[in-house]
Amino acid sequence: MIIELELFGALRGLEHADRMSLQVSGDRVADLRAALAAYAAAHWPGLAPGLLAKCAFATHSEILRDGDAVSADVRMSVLPPVSGG
Repeated sequence: MIIELELFGALRGLEHADRMSLQVSGDRVADLRAALAAYAAAHWPGLAPGLLAKCAFATHSEILRDGDAVSADVRMSVLPPVSGG
């Protein structure tokens, strides 16, 4: 499925826009995190190692955990940690 992502914090500016579409082969936040990490390794060489592991994924109304389901019809936000943690 294709997930629409909005990038915040340290992730802003890594793409041409602050939003991107990402192909994900599962339906859980953990699958989304893994797909984004693979994309980052190939396209964002300056990204701090381990940053994506600390990012939160959220819908417009709630922060999701790795085991939560994601849907292609909901835009997700990727939220890096604030102030180091």
